[in-house]
Amino acid sequence: MRLLSKLFIFSLSLFFSVAGAEQTLKPDFLLQTVLSPAQILPPPPAADSELTRKEIREVKTWVVQATAKERQMAALDAKNKTVGFFSDTINGFSLVKLPQTKALFEQVRHSENQVAKVFKNHFQRPRPYIIDPTISLCFEAEQGGDLASYPSGHATMAYSMGVTLAHLLPKQASKILLRAQLYAENRIRCGAHYRSDIVAGQVLGTLIAVELLQNASFQEMVVKAMQELSAAGLTQ
Repeated sequence: MRLLSKLFIFSLSLFFSVAGAEQTLKPDFLLQTVLSPAQILPPPPAADSELTRKEIREVKTWVVQATAKERQMAALDAKNKTVGFFSDTINGFSLVKLPQTKALFEQVRHSENQVAKVFKNHFQRPRPYIIDPTISLCFEAEQGGDLASYPSGHATMAYSMGVTLAHLLPKQASKILLRAQLYAENRIRCGAHYRSDIVAGQVLGTLIAVELLQNASFQEMVVKAMQELSAAGLTQ
């Protein structure tokens, strides 16, 4: 049985209000198969629960124990919301030289971002630094993002892009997915997310990638990107 269902009316309203605000839209490949929050992810632990307190302790430990180099990388990952963060993992992976691949992942970004917003709006989980203001962030907190912890948007992006890229470059799948994991976990080092936010983002991002890869229009973009990557010698 497919895990997808029609989105709740309030979620669809949110989706269209967000999409309508953009000047140029990517095709809404997930429009008919938007993932329903309550049917995909369990609710996050309550803010006053022992599970949340345990996760807060983990966040604080990761923040304190992170080296200066790790925190710097986490801060850079926090700013980079494109597939370009894989360039330090795949030699020669430069979006400037890969226009078809860039276009493909701009579509992934557009699709996963719309879905992630719906999920965040549904769960409304407060960030770790809202529960414990002593947590030190590696970035400036985004306005309006205090109740957008679950699932992690960065983790959702990392895995939707990582699974898609692993499909394009299967011989490099292991290191691609390890980089996606590091990118996602850097959100803990930044003090921005709980462990369960990251896990939820992994689940959601993977489902989004699988759904996109089954879409006929998206597959046309995949073929062009694979040809481009092959011509660039990146599929070896």
